[in-house]
Amino acid sequence: MARNAIIIAALALAAAGCSHATAGTGAVEPSASVREAAPGLAGHWQGTVWETGAHLVQGRTPLDLTIKDDGTWTGKIGKGEGSGTARLDRQGNLVLSGVAKTADSVPTAVRYALRGDGTRRWGEIVGDFSGRPEHGSVSLRKVD
Repeated sequence: MARNAIIIAALALAAAGCSHATAGTGAVEPSASVREAAPGLAGHWQGTVWETGAHLVQGRTPLDLTIKDDGTWTGKIGKGEGSGTARLDRQGNLVLSGVAKTADSVPTAVRYALRGDGTRRWGEIVGDFSGRPEHGSVSLRKVD
């Protein structure tokens, strides 16, 4: 019984030793899965969101966005205005998150994870098409 108590105490000390910050670390490091927006992605982007699960009529919404060097974006999503943050994740996907307001001022969450390069980006999303959530495809191209 005493032997088990000693083993448990040793394991607890070992686990506690692994869980504290090491000497010399002054700040908490950000997660490796999050990176800042790349300056090469800053600029004017245009594209379209297409509804992919259409039954009768396929929905389509134009995108006109500006990504700034500071990692923010603003622009038009359809007839509404939107803004938020832009960053690259660990896989190199451009992640746009924020809020878009429809023409009647209803806020809608925006979360696009788009793969591609410095001039083209694309991906699959779940978006709002005429008030109903549907799957869609996003394609963007840099225009300047």
